[in-house]
Amino acid sequence: MKAAVVTDFTKPPTCADFPDPTMSDGLAEVEMLAAGVHQLVRSVASGAHYSSGDELPFVAGVDGVGVIDGQRVYTGGCPDPYGTIAERTVVPRGFGIPVPDPLATEVAAAIVNPAMSSWMPLVTCGDVVQGGTVAVLGATGTSGSLAVRIALHFGAKRVIAVGRNADALARLADDPRVVAVSLIHDDPAESLAAAFADGIDVVLDYLWGPVAEMALGALRAHSLTESRSPVQYLQIGAVAGRDIALDAAILRARPISIRGSGGGSIDPMLMLRELPSILDYAASGELSIDVRTAPLRDVAEAWVDDRPGRLVITMGG
Repeated sequence: MKAAVVTDFTKPPTCADFPDPTMSDGLAEVEMLAAGVHQLVRSVASGAHYSSGDELPFVAGVDGVGVIDGQRVYTGGCPDPYGTIAERTVVPRGFGIPVPDPLATEVAAAIVNPAMSSWMPLVTCGDVVQGGTVAVLGATGTSGSLAVRIALHFGAKRVIAVGRNADALARLADDPRVVAVSLIHDDPAESLAAAFADGIDVVLDYLWGPVAEMALGALRAHSLTESRSPVQYLQIGAVAGRDIALDAAILRARPISIRGSGGGSIDPMLMLRELPSILDYAASGELSIDVRTAPLRDVAEAWVDDRPGRLVITMGG
């Protein structure tokens, strides 16, 4: 079969022949239609992700849309060395979530992974999001901008969108429930502190690094008599850096819970239960994403093309 094959962590995958998937108990074969080239996919293909192995070659791709038993489904979870950017793959039996008819194949392939990055941690926050305030650090990226919409969908009364892209922040702030905080104008630490002054319930952090240090500093309680409502701080990405310096007093003076949300920390059964809701919300048209497509044969060139839009590789044609 043809697939996007990784043979060198320093080079993009190329369209090449790869052995057909090996079937075994518990697996289902999928005829793939389209797969998204997400940040996770790029990170794994470069050997930089925490889940990356060191064995080559392998097929790129973590999720996508394909056909199982004649039905169009969203799927993923391929065993090594298989991936989803291929004509065929294998996935755990039962991991085939029907894609609603109104939702285009390429949009479904593009949107679920970045949407899941905020949907899943917000689901685990319980009722605190309903009527609460959610801050999104990195709100101008693809996942972050979806996170703003998803937080509002979950009932947040206010979302603080933090990012660098002025145009993207302005678009998000068209909604009166969204407060934009720029990381490139004036004093971002002071701006964060002012935005957080009325209370924060949840922080979705796609950036980490020095931005996390500023955000946690903005959450600091300066008096033992100060009102100290609990904060759930959810670490999702590390675009700004993988390490931070954290003053222990910040955690002792206020009830802040810091936890990660990623492939190794999400309950797989909870994810399977939530995927239909994510797909239905995307099909409603209220959640959108810019998509650009390329055929499998052109994967190497498309991989390094920096035009805007989430890249989706299509297997037909």
